[in-house]
Amino acid sequence: MTIEIRLIHSLSEYAACMQLQETVWGGFNTVADHMLLTIQRNGGVVLGAFDLAQSSGPLVGFVFGFLGRGSDGRLKHASHMAAVLPAYRDSGLGARLKWAQREHVLAQGLDLITWTFDPLLSRNANLNLAHLGAISRTYIRNIYGPEPEEPHGELPTDRFLVEWWLHDERVVARSNGTAPKLSAAELQAQGPLLNPDPHAAPAAPHGDAFLVQIPSDFAALKEQNMASARAWRYQVRALAEAAFAQGYQLTGFARAAAVGLLLFRKG
Repeated sequence: MTIEIRLIHSLSEYAACMQLQETVWGGFNTVADHMLLTIQRNGGVVLGAFDLAQSSGPLVGFVFGFLGRGSDGRLKHASHMAAVLPAYRDSGLGARLKWAQREHVLAQGLDLITWTFDPLLSRNANLNLAHLGAISRTYIRNIYGPEPEEPHGELPTDRFLVEWWLHDERVVARSNGTAPKLSAAELQAQGPLLNPDPHAAPAAPHGDAFLVQIPSDFAALKEQNMASARAWRYQVRALAEAAFAQGYQLTGFARAAAVGLLLFRKG
């Protein structure tokens, strides 16, 4: 597989970004091509991944964001959307897009990229925490309003706010391949699991570090058992909010047998 990652240039490539969004998410809240073009021309970064092994060199993934300002006044890059066609998932392409984004943002003189992800998505947690070395200290309730596209009942769109500090030693080590990736057993050795049962009251955050489990496949769980999905949502919300209020940071992730494990540490 020969993948080229570069800035989006032509009108047809911006249109392809729209088409890719529709393929991945079914056209829900698609960002228009003219908006992507305007973002790129005004300090934003719109990167595409092209499969050069195919004669047409089609767009198979993209990521974009724009210049932002944090609550402390610091300038940053706000990464808004990343998508990869289903056939190219689990190939490392999502991580490659993020590392390319990092290089472009560093070239702008910035040292922080932020974005959000669903706390119950193991795939996203694995990329953001384990592969990229990002952290989170902020839990946002229902940021986009309930999910109206859910066929089995609406869920609040809770999100972790990710902070990717581009010069942090954890990030640099991952960028050059020198950071060890912790196994589930190594993660479990660092602290207790607070929520062994999503339908029971969890233990309170305590100690230097602890684990919170999340579903291995939240999308499938929503299709099979919305009541269970809702229980996971509110349990993890309560734990994360309590942890952040006590000064913990979300710093790690590993996949266990049937769940994902989030690692929280004292900041």
